Amino acid sequence: MTRLWRTARDGTWHGTRAFLKLMMVVGPVYTGITVLRYTPALRVFADFTAPLMRHFGLPGDAALALILGNVINLYAGIGAITALHLPAAQLTVLSVMLLLSHSQILETAIFFRMKAKWWLLWAVRLVVSMLAGVGLGALLVRGNGGAGGAASAELARMAQAEFVGFWPAAGDWALGLWSTGYKMLLVLVAIFVGLEYAKRYGLLQKMLRVVNRATRFIGLSSEAGLPWLGGNVFGIVFGGGLIVESTREHRLSPRQVTLVATFLSLSHGLFEDTAIFIVLGANLFWITIPRIILAVLVTWVLSRILREKPVPSTEEVRDES
Repeated sequence: MTRLWRTARDGTWHGTRAFLKLMMVVGPVYTGITVLRYTPALRVFADFTAPLMRHFGLPGDAALALILGNVINLYAGIGAITALHLPAAQLTVLSVMLLLSHSQILETAIFFRMKAKWWLLWAVRLVVSMLAGVGLGALLVRGNGGAGGAASAELARMAQAEFVGFWPAAGDWALGLWSTGYKMLLVLVAIFVGLEYAKRYGLLQKMLRVVNRATRFIGLSSEAGLPWLGGNVFGIVFGGGLIVESTREHRLSPRQVTLVATFLSLSHGLFEDTAIFIVLGANLFWITIPRIILAVLVTWVLSRILREKPVPSTEEVRDES
């Protein structure tokens, strides 16, 4: 019984420590995004980029869904999608683009915390998302890019929050940050407690052996298996603490960190995020298979380009901490 308690205690400590590290990133970014929502910047930018939507076979108002999804988070983009009332083909194209590139500010900050090449990942996600949009738009939409009756007033409300005073705005900010924070804490503690028990009974090693066989050919080492698995199941934000902690514990090289982050930047949260878009009416095959294929291809290419650098010594890591 003592050993079981000690295992749970260790998992709780690791989860809490990962949460605190992650909140050092999430807190400032969440605050900046909250302030941005009280300005007309998002709507103005969406209006500016609206003409580009025709290249994806989408109506101009779809630009706002992409802007909200990339700047704020995936759920803001989903909220805009519900106001667009798109046919299934256009919904699928927009879904793939958002799944490949969303929450760019927050997730790029997490990649920075991981010490990955965050600028490269930001550019890769944006470019791959647009290329996928052009390809799928030409394949699926077939010339009805003007379809979709958007509720303009509803979209405008989503783009810019109404400022009714400092204290109400501060209260909404605090409530939102608290809601995000306690969910992250609960999820991270549960993940790390589960991992501790999985290690104790040998289950984790068996899972990672299977993962390593599947990811070896794209250049990922055996040590990259755990953060790869965590990001695919839990996503970048909720799995971010696991990713940061795992990369630190296993002493991954800068090249390995960037490779695993590259794959996860294009394909993560495979269960939850995919399920949401299926409920909205997107095609399961087109929002899943191309995303995985693109993640594999881009990671494989980078594994051939990036050169391995020596892992920092223990003293260097202690100095960084």
